[in-house]
Amino acid sequence: MNLRIPPGVVPEDAGRALVDHLHEVAPWQVRVSVDVEASGEPFRTRTAGRAHQAMETAMQRVYGRPAVDLGQGGSIPLCGVLAATYPSAEIVLVGVEEPLSLIHAANESVAPAEVADMALTEALFLKEYAAGRR
Repeated sequence: MNLRIPPGVVPEDAGRALVDHLHEVAPWQVRVSVDVEASGEPFRTRTAGRAHQAMETAMQRVYGRPAVDLGQGGSIPLCGVLAATYPSAEIVLVGVEEPLSLIHAANESVAPAEVADMALTEALFLKEYAAGRR
């Protein structure tokens, strides 16, 4: 779907735009019914801090290539609350998934090697981050 929401649009406006879009593109006289139960604020973490750099370093050591920043469609509501409560805190989110994991699908799975790689990444991150505090 190629739906672009301009900066500054409130979540409710974005939700209405999505619902309108779904109605407009429904094929073959499909009837679309949408019940919006909730909306949330978008979240974008800062990537210039020590924690982010330590995570990038750890990932490069484990995966053998530079990490890539990637924006995702949803936001975890807790991130906005944490950022508002602790404005100087860095928030780094990591997940155990790989391209074939089909994350959030009915047949989701994760390769055991990915679990091991992310465990090592997080351990190296903690070591790297702690070393920078000295």
